[in-house]
Amino acid sequence: MINELSIELPQTMENAGRCLAANTCHRLGGELVGRHIVVLAGSGGNGGGGLVAARRVTICGAGVSVVLGRPRDEVRGVPAYQLDFLDRMGVQVWTPEQFPLDLLKQADRIIDAVIGYSLQGPPREPIASPIRAANRVPAPVIALDVPSGLDGDSGRAFEPTIRAATTPSLALPKMGPA
Repeated sequence: MINELSIELPQTMENAGRCLAANTCHRLGGELVGRHIVVLAGSGGNGGGGLVAARRVTICGAGVSVVLGRPRDEVRGVPAYQLDFLDRMGVQVWTPEQFPLDLLKQADRIIDAVIGYSLQGPPREPIASPIRAANRVPAPVIALDVPSGLDGDSGRAFEPTIRAATTPSLALPKMGPA
């Protein structure tokens, strides 16, 4: 999108996050007021899309908790810009070490936006623990583009891999091997 169509990163993140928020709202029957959404967000483009979705579902009335995949000071560029919005809105943002995993039990939906197509081997700590915890709770997971821990090129599922109920895909489907 960026190289071939000159659609800049902030716009692609905004579009991804808008669609992810709309999908989340749809899956909750169109009503977000009184719902709790947990967003697992990485520090790259996938995470930026998750942070946009967090902002948008907050605006629609959901209670939102964000778990960052990295320390705050390692979130840079456009994702940092999105994180600043959430801070100014008063959205609770945690690092994996700080996040009380019991909050996942209270979630109506979990949004997985930790690792996208840039996966390089299995998810590592500290984000591996929230991924495992998300797989143990009843709340359905909506994964952005590709579930964290799943290699979008090979189809290999590393340990841990998010078990997503649905995966809105960006640009093209991630088919894995035939």
